[in-house]
Amino acid sequence: MRKYAAMGLTAVLAAASFPAAVLADEADVKSVRIGAPYDPVTMDYAELNVDPATYIDTLISDTLIRSKQGEYIGGAAESWETSEDGKTWTFKLKEGLTYSDGETPITSEDFVYAAKRLMDPEAGHYNAESGYILENGEEYYAGECEWDEVGIKAVDDLTIEYTFKNPQYESTFTSTSLFAPLEESFVDSLGTEYGSSADKILTNGPFIVSDWVSDSTMTLVKNENYWDADSINMDEMDFKFNVTGDTGVDMMLADELDFVPTGSAMQQQTLTDAGFESSKYTTSYRCLNINHAGKTEETGLFLGNANFRKAVSYAIDRTALCASVMTSDEPANRLTAPSEAGVNGTFDEEFEYEGWPASADVEKAQEYLNAALDELGKTADEIPTFELLCYESQGSIDVLAAVQDMLKKNLGIETTINSQTIQVMVSNAMSGDYDFWYGGNSLEIPDALTGFLSGYTSAMQSALRGYSNEEYDKLYDEAIASPTIEDRKANYFEVEKFFCDNTLNLILGWTDGGFQYKSGYTGFYNTVETDFTYLDFAE
Repeated sequence: MRKYAAMGLTAVLAAASFPAAVLADEADVKSVRIGAPYDPVTMDYAELNVDPATYIDTLISDTLIRSKQGEYIGGAAESWETSEDGKTWTFKLKEGLTYSDGETPITSEDFVYAAKRLMDPEAGHYNAESGYILENGEEYYAGECEWDEVGIKAVDDLTIEYTFKNPQYESTFTSTSLFAPLEESFVDSLGTEYGSSADKILTNGPFIVSDWVSDSTMTLVKNENYWDADSINMDEMDFKFNVTGDTGVDMMLADELDFVPTGSAMQQQTLTDAGFESSKYTTSYRCLNINHAGKTEETGLFLGNANFRKAVSYAIDRTALCASVMTSDEPANRLTAPSEAGVNGTFDEEFEYEGWPASADVEKAQEYLNAALDELGKTADEIPTFELLCYESQGSIDVLAAVQDMLKKNLGIETTINSQTIQVMVSNAMSGDYDFWYGGNSLEIPDALTGFLSGYTSAMQSALRGYSNEEYDKLYDEAIASPTIEDRKANYFEVEKFFCDNTLNLILGWTDGGFQYKSGYTGFYNTVETDFTYLDFAE
């Protein structure tokens, strides 16, 4: 916590055109300094696409429902009702809500406008696909129907109704891009400039962007007009950008930061030895993606065989990879990561399971390989050479070199590494021009059904995965149509078991994220990112 002169801080806020009442006459200001790897570039909900933006937008926006220490509470919504099938949700907004200027009222039409702007086919917004969950959302974006056919409508000034393709849950409505309001006249007056600087943002959340120096810093101050301002403990949050690796360690040791993103194992140990605390969560999967159709007909014959894929999986020592070349990861032994939510706790506690061993099982790998060769009518010397595609970074190449050695040593399988620029790598992956592709997938809420796992359905069949299976489709469709979160998790588990039993993807590790921080901070909460909304500091 740092101390500021009330006069100086008030002058800064006044210059930024914010109400003088914010932090005025305060002798002590609760403030925190948080490091971030890069500048968000924009705080336009429709365009958010980098990590700092995703947790900063939680601070400056209020969606219909908020997560408060893992409990779902009303944000802009006072109450809500859902249909028996979970597809129609009706929200009643709190009365008297305003944007951060304390004057402009928030109505249900603001939520409709925000969704329509997000899904404008001509705008091509980065997050437009998030609206596909609405009834006729995808059809509208494709130009196949009119806006009034999309599943969203303002019933009256304080009532809004959503209709979805599939059942939804409270976690859905914490999404900023689709369920936060925007003031139409303000946003339209700025056009594509909206969200690009502190004076071009008008939001409704717990904090306000008071100052933003591009590619350097961003300062948030408490929004005294927020409906739950009494629960917000911090007066100011200072984000410092371009903080990575040793730079972050040095800034923590020099007392220039209070929170720094988790670094390498060595960097973590340096800060731990210096007395800093750690908060860890899982951000994504690190995968060796499989092209089930193969780069060539010859490789596709083998990659389309489940026993061959299992042989490859069991031959890879994930524990060794994470100890040597994937040091920011935990070795994965199933699809679902340790920090992913279940119904009341974590998913892996509620649904215990091991999809494959974290360390190599060479004997089992050879058994699966022999079974595959019998099924295919092939001999070991007929196994083709497979291509391992990756980004041209040394880190990616090192991971694939280690995998290459394991497959050669444990199964006698030959591979080549094809490292490419990011553009070429993505192009090759999307067109199916690879056998194995080293990449990642972000974790999603409430689970991977809405994104990662949908890519394996026949409806989404593409050259990227090259996979189609009627049994998988049936399990997936049942899970995505689950009317309750309890049903969703149980059905999701069935999808996970099929995914692992048939080795649809080689998940190597769960990538760790999180922060190291000074002792005394409480109130922040981790899911697939960190929520600093209720951060506090105990003297």
